[in-house]
Amino acid sequence: MSKIEPRTGAFAELVVRGGKVSYGRRMESGRVFAQHPRLMIDFLRFNRAAERGKRVPKVLMELGVLRAATMVGCEFCMDIGSEFARRAGLSDEKVMALSQAHESGLFDEDELLVIDLATGMTSTPGVVEDELMERAQERFGVKGALELVHMIAWENARARINIAAGIVPEGFSTGKACAMPLSSGGQADQGRRERGVLRTRATEDADMRRATATEGGAGR
Repeated sequence: MSKIEPRTGAFAELVVRGGKVSYGRRMESGRVFAQHPRLMIDFLRFNRAAERGKRVPKVLMELGVLRAATMVGCEFCMDIGSEFARRAGLSDEKVMALSQAHESGLFDEDELLVIDLATGMTSTPGVVEDELMERAQERFGVKGALELVHMIAWENARARINIAAGIVPEGFSTGKACAMPLSSGGQADQGRRERGVLRTRATEDADMRRATATEGGAGR
């Protein structure tokens, strides 16, 4: 049950039916947003702009979106996000292993890069290290990195709006693999957050190499 009374009438029904064009099914949640047509239309415009990125593979964009959704804990977003990630080519095995991405050994370098970026951006406070953004730009270009950052940030906004409005899952992943919310408010990598800083594996490895070189120079 939504926390905002759904709109009824012809306009609301038109919005619900419009979901078939974009999502392949009626979207009953549209009745809530139909209560404020101007905001809804502006929301849909930015949604389309954010999703039109062409410089990052679709499966990676959807992976970043899904990671953010699991950290925020939006049930609607995890439901639809799992399905759209699946349509883009993400395997069910990876969908289910997202909460333990590094530990699972299932994800490649690009996928882990996107997951780490989404994790850093969605954490509170947000922490994205220079090294991580440099790698994103090297891999996808400046415009590609910006497209990815905007899409992850937009998912954060969508997810929090849906939680506040009480938007419930629409059944996209019913009977299918669906990502689960991360525990402790999205602190899946708690062991690496003890000082409130998310550190990527690549940064940790670099730190280890520097520490080893320093010890060697000191004759230890």
